[in-house]
Amino acid sequence: MSTFSALQMLRHERWGQTPQTHLPDSSAAPALIERVGIATLYPASPEVPNLYHAYVGDPTAKTEAKWDSPSGEVYGWRWSLGRQGVAFYTTLVCRRSTWVSWKLFPAVLRLCAETRDPQELYDTGKLTREAYRITQALEEAGGTLSTAELRKAASFPTGKTTRAAYLKALEELELCLIVAKYFQVGNDDTYHTLIASHYQQYVESAQRLSREAAMEDVLLTYLPQAVYALPTVLARHLRVPEPELRAALDRLCKNGQAAAVSLPEQKGQCYLWQEEKIQALAAGA
Repeated sequence: MSTFSALQMLRHERWGQTPQTHLPDSSAAPALIERVGIATLYPASPEVPNLYHAYVGDPTAKTEAKWDSPSGEVYGWRWSLGRQGVAFYTTLVCRRSTWVSWKLFPAVLRLCAETRDPQELYDTGKLTREAYRITQALEEAGGTLSTAELRKAASFPTGKTTRAAYLKALEELELCLIVAKYFQVGNDDTYHTLIASHYQQYVESAQRLSREAAMEDVLLTYLPQAVYALPTVLARHLRVPEPELRAALDRLCKNGQAAAVSLPEQKGQCYLWQEEKIQALAAGA
């Protein structure tokens, strides 16, 4: 077994992607999300853990478009976990459903959220008219509306064409972390909320963080569980600047918390968490 394969195997174990470490059901998902910090619902990036592979215990398992399958089971976790409020739900990684632990939420906001006012973004052409209408409707309603209420308030009547425009505008706002989906206990509806108003305490915590501190918070949670980091792919999939990510990884190396190595299977430097077991694998011991 190559060094990189051994490191991958340890990563799969820590991400719950083996028969021995997999999630037995949704009740075990909150602990995994808390441990890894950021996890997608379904496979989205090889550099970010996901709940589907953790449920089936196999990092190579394919998803199926069937309700009576593991894919269908995990699909329902969006609501069951969301109603429990176990983590922040968004579309962070590769525009796919993503859970962010409350512990890392301020850091992710600091690194990825648009902090300018929607009015300013619209006036400068950074926000489409359709997306701005959604923010206005939410502001006038106090910050939160159900899907049906929001479509009506933002002038997106029922119909295929207007639904497509609504979803596109909503994605625009979710990607820059202005608006998020929100689930309520005992309610089957999906709600949408302005992050600045609904999650004010986390926004204020994010404002107190420097970008360097926020990046360090993310990596100190991510790297021990991921075992290694491939900065080019990780930066692209987390939507953070690669030079900023590399600088943070280099600071961890300087502090003795990580080590930069070259592996034949990977192009460029790979950063390993500085742990005895990981270093032994890297040394081929």
